[in-house]
Amino acid sequence: MELYLQEVQNFKQQWPDIEFIDLIFTDINATPRGKRIPVSALDKLSKGVALPLSTITLDTKGNVVESAGLGEDLGEPDNLCFPVSGTLMPTAKEQVGQVLLSMMDDSGEKPNRLFIRNILAEMLQKLHAKDQYPCVALELEFYLVDKKRGENGEPLTAINPTKKTREKDTEVYDLDGLDDYADFLTDLNRVALEQGLNTSGALSESAPGQFEINFNHSKDVLRACDEIIIAKRLIRQIAHQHGFDATFMAKPFGEQAGNGMHIHLSLVDKDGNNHFSQPDGQASSLFYQTMAAMLEQTSDAMALICPNVNSYRRFVPGAYVPTKADWGENHRGVALRVPISDSKNRRIEHRIAGADVNPYILAAVVLSAVLASENYTKDQCPPTLSEDAIELPLRMSEALEQLERSELAQYISRDFIDLYLACKRSELAEFERAITPLEIDWMLHSA
Repeated sequence: MELYLQEVQNFKQQWPDIEFIDLIFTDINATPRGKRIPVSALDKLSKGVALPLSTITLDTKGNVVESAGLGEDLGEPDNLCFPVSGTLMPTAKEQVGQVLLSMMDDSGEKPNRLFIRNILAEMLQKLHAKDQYPCVALELEFYLVDKKRGENGEPLTAINPTKKTREKDTEVYDLDGLDDYADFLTDLNRVALEQGLNTSGALSESAPGQFEINFNHSKDVLRACDEIIIAKRLIRQIAHQHGFDATFMAKPFGEQAGNGMHIHLSLVDKDGNNHFSQPDGQASSLFYQTMAAMLEQTSDAMALICPNVNSYRRFVPGAYVPTKADWGENHRGVALRVPISDSKNRRIEHRIAGADVNPYILAAVVLSAVLASENYTKDQCPPTLSEDAIELPLRMSEALEQLERSELAQYISRDFIDLYLACKRSELAEFERAITPLEIDWMLHSA
C-alpha cells in the first residue's frame, strides 16, 4: 500500500482545502454507496474499511435483496474494501473529495469473486495472457431535467437557462444549444479535468435537453468503467448546482429518444497492433470470430445490459435502437456497428445498452465474446444486415429466463449470474405488484 500512501500525500498537497472524503462503493446496479470520512483518516484506508457483503445486492431503492442470500441468512458479514488506485480526487463540492473502493474477502487478501469489478479484472488477465489487450471507448447520454415534476410525477424537460423557456425541440448536434448551457458545460469540463477524466467533451444529442459525453479510447478497461461511475456523479453534482436534475434513465420521456451507453471495442497486442486487422489492412479472421461470438451472445446478455423494466422502453421503431442481433458497417440501426476507420483503428461499436447499465457488466459482456471467439470460425459470422438475425428479448422477464439458460456464466461467473438473477427477479416482482395510474384510468370503470 506504499503506492496508495504516496497518492494520499500527493493529494493533500495538491488539494489542501479538502476536509472530507466520500468513500464510494458500487452495488450491483453501479449506484454509488458509501460513507464520508475526514481527510485525516485517509491513511487508515490502507488497512481496508469493513462493509457488509450484502451491499453488493442492494436494489434500486437501496434495500438488501434477501433472496440473494448475502444478508440475514449469513448474519450480514463484513468484507474488507480497499481504495482503487487513481480514483482519489476532488468533487464538484468544495472541501469534499472522493475515492472508489473495491471489495476483497473478509481477510483482505483475495478479491471478492461476486464483485463485478473483480470479475472484469480476472477476464482481462486471461486476455492479457494471450497477448490480447482490449481497448475501449464509451459514450454516455443523459438528460438535464427540471427539478420539479409534472402533475402525475413525470419528469419535465429542463428550462433553457438562456431562453428561459422549457425545452421542447429536437436539434441534433445543436451548437447554439450548447451555448445556452455554457455555464453548466464549463463547470462540468473544469471539474472533469481536475479529476483527470479521459473525456473528449460533450455535445447536444437528439432530444430536448439531452447531452452526450464521450470518452477517449483506453487500454485501461477498469479505469474506463471507473470513469463512468465518476462522471455520472459529477454530472449530477454540477446539474444540481445549476438548478437542474440529471437523469440516466434509459427512457425518461415516452415520446423522446432514450439515453444510451455505447461501447467501442478494439483488440491490440502488446505492441499496439490491431488484432482485428490483417497486415494488408483487411479485417482479420479474429474480427469475424469475435463478431460471430458477440452476435450469438447478444440475446442471452440482454438481461445484463438492460437491467431495469424501463431499459426495454428504449426499443421502439425509428429511434436508432436495435431490436435484432445484427451488424453492419457505418450503419446506426444495427446492434453492432463497425464505424468508418482505418485498419489501425478497426473496432466494433456495441449499441444496445442504455445509460442505466452497470459499466463493469457491460464491459464484461463485451469481453466474454472475445474470450468465446476461439470457439467460432470466420465463416460463422453472418452477413451484414441479415434478415435472419435473431430478435432480441424485449421484456425483462423473457431476458432473465434467457440469461439463466445461457452459457455466459462460463465466461463471467456462475455465482455472479445467479446473484444477479435473484436481485433482478426481486426488483421485477416488486415492480409488477405496483398498480399504476394508467391501469386505473383504463380499467376502473371498464373492467
